[in-house]
Amino acid sequence: MMPDSENNNARVRFLNMGEQGLVAELGCAIDLAANARVHRLASLLRRESLPGIRELVPTYRSLLILFDPLRLTRSRLRETVARLAREGCLGDCREEGRLVPIPVCYGGDFGPDLEFVARHNGLSPEEVIARHSAEIYPVHMLGFLPGFPYLGGLPERIVAPRLATPRLDVAAGSVGIAGSQTGIYPLRSPGGWRIIGRTPLRLFDPERDMPFLVSAGDRVRFDPVDRAEYDRLLFCRDSVSNRYAGCPPGERAGGSLTVLKSGVLTTIQDRGRFGYRAFGLSPGGVMDSLAAGVANLLAGNGPDAALLEMTLVGGSFRFETGAYAAVCGADMDCRLNDEPVRCWSAFFVPPGGVLRFGASVAGCRTYLAVQGGITVPPVLGSRATSLRAEIGGNGGCALRAGDSLPYGENCRVPAAKRLLSLRFVPGYPEEIRLRVLPGPQDDHFEPEGIDTFFSSVYTVTPCNDRMGYRLAGPRIRHLHGADIISDALCAGAVQVAGDGLPLVMTADHQATGGYAKVGAVIGPDLFRLVQARPGTRVRFIRCADDETVKALKLREALFAKIRTAVENGVSV
Repeated sequence: MMPDSENNNARVRFLNMGEQGLVAELGCAIDLAANARVHRLASLLRRESLPGIRELVPTYRSLLILFDPLRLTRSRLRETVARLAREGCLGDCREEGRLVPIPVCYGGDFGPDLEFVARHNGLSPEEVIARHSAEIYPVHMLGFLPGFPYLGGLPERIVAPRLATPRLDVAAGSVGIAGSQTGIYPLRSPGGWRIIGRTPLRLFDPERDMPFLVSAGDRVRFDPVDRAEYDRLLFCRDSVSNRYAGCPPGERAGGSLTVLKSGVLTTIQDRGRFGYRAFGLSPGGVMDSLAAGVANLLAGNGPDAALLEMTLVGGSFRFETGAYAAVCGADMDCRLNDEPVRCWSAFFVPPGGVLRFGASVAGCRTYLAVQGGITVPPVLGSRATSLRAEIGGNGGCALRAGDSLPYGENCRVPAAKRLLSLRFVPGYPEEIRLRVLPGPQDDHFEPEGIDTFFSSVYTVTPCNDRMGYRLAGPRIRHLHGADIISDALCAGAVQVAGDGLPLVMTADHQATGGYAKVGAVIGPDLFRLVQARPGTRVRFIRCADDETVKALKLREALFAKIRTAVENGVSV
């Protein structure tokens, strides 16, 4: 941890968030001054154009800086941020953001908790509406859902507690109160906020030139409207045409495959969509970047090509056109026209050929790549399916029987199979070891709790999905409770909630979270976790920055070796 900056008004506390993240903390509470410093620092860092910075994610009081550790060292990044904090006068930097008016129809079916908020505060519903709509609310940060704004400035007279039991289904556009915060649900979702109204506006709409209605640093004003005006605005909103219909411009379809059986959960994925974490949209993409990356290499694709990800039980696919395909990851007893196909190989599928997958016998996820890539329309720069945001892939959904998927032209279909050498094929054992870089809130745990985390054996539970893996085992004790001021997350982050058990974030994780994080599993080790089945034993191993850089270099060397072999037309 680096000392604070010399300027008391620009103090920066540095925390680690895995091998790819540095957190610059600029305050210890939720307040306008700290949040203004965060946005000012983000602005200065963008102007700096430091090579290796991938994304900036401002939150209430901190800035998560995601970077490429093979291009930019953590020490250089910290030195740059500390200098900008000193030179940028962060202590006096409040700027007035854009004002965004939000029409809201309060009460009734749209605001089932309006009466409760009124009774809780000794007010009438009309007084709650008047007070809620009289303020200008600063947008401190976005998170939880794509486009969900965390707004400050709620009047104390209408503060209300969260629901004791969250609703399973909150409608998109719902305006809610939780404690001293107010916010808007951009998508249908479970939620525990007190709902007092609904807006007809879409806070997240990938069909707009600017998909997110508000940004961190903006200001929001709620304008009461009646039901007739709400319906009129809703009609105008839904009249927008779908600009993502049809084939992507500049791409030619080389063929198609038909889904005969979908399996348990089969989705279209690629490396993910980047640049939107600051708006609450995590990158998503493939869970196992190793298996997916090798599949694309063996198929002769670039690293950004879309492919299919299958989970536990695979699907069946009929190729309407001949294609060169590759299968990597968990062994799901792949068969081409009833003939067995070795996993971690590439091969030709004749026109009309049927590729069938069964239940996995080892591992959890299998990838099917087709030369030319799956060419569904990209959304926000990626074809990856985001089930939570309902975008990408096949209409934001898992595949279903009868779906037809186009793939690109086969540029160079080889005659022979390609087999990855068994020495490069990872195993999926019943016990795995995951290297963890401590932080950012490892100081929120008792020393004995840290020892427990690194010395115990945990077990993968059935409660895991593309968002995260919940583990069972000895409880990790906090110093003063699990809750923190919500901040940004990345894949690999290990949250520990009030129950003391670790939850490891994976591809579709929330962009922000409010639980302390004991550390982060390093990227090169995440494939072991996402291929782990329920019952797999997990040990966490403490590691340092230099070890994570070595692991990343080894991964790059493996891909380079396979790429060279593919380009030379030989197996690896």
